[in-house]
Amino acid sequence: MPSGPLLATITVLLAVPILLAGVGVFLNRRKLPGKPVDVALVFGTGLDWKAESRVRAAATAYERGLAPNLIVSGGVLMPGLGPVTEAEWFRDRLVERGVPRDRIYLEDRATNTAENVEFSTPILDAHGWTRVLLIMSDFEGIRAHLTARRAWQGRAFEIFDLHADSTSHWNPWTWWLSREGWHLTWYTVPRLFRYRLLPYLWR
Repeated sequence: MPSGPLLATITVLLAVPILLAGVGVFLNRRKLPGKPVDVALVFGTGLDWKAESRVRAAATAYERGLAPNLIVSGGVLMPGLGPVTEAEWFRDRLVERGVPRDRIYLEDRATNTAENVEFSTPILDAHGWTRVLLIMSDFEGIRAHLTARRAWQGRAFEIFDLHADSTSHWNPWTWWLSREGWHLTWYTVPRLFRYRLLPYLWR
């Protein structure tokens, strides 16, 4: 049987990976709808691999009948593409994938996650949509969800999540094994505290 100090060392070596994986699973926490929603809100990004992943997730949600309408949100210009906003880029890629243009609603003013939600709300209200599927990168999923809960607190909205996969860049179980995994995780974690989002886990 291991001695006291050795046992303590073994315990720490086992506990640290479990704790780090727990952080990844928490960030990737999601709530999937059991039936179709009214609309999916796609959060814009100028980073190419994140953008492509979110487009795939949004197109799949539409194709499978999970989200018959899509809001693409983002007013930041896409790098290297001239005067093309994130929202416009997302819309064009979704149309290329077969989503009808009249099923895509453009929100082209937002410059951050909170504005994605805030500036999309009038579109939801105009159509009477209350069941909303959020499409965000997996490691940013809980941040998007809590941001929406804060913005829509007290309103009869049901919020669901369909996280865009970040395979080869981030994995909830093994993110801590790569430099990029650390970078993406610690881009997200401080914002949960800085924007005071954690209390909305229980609200």
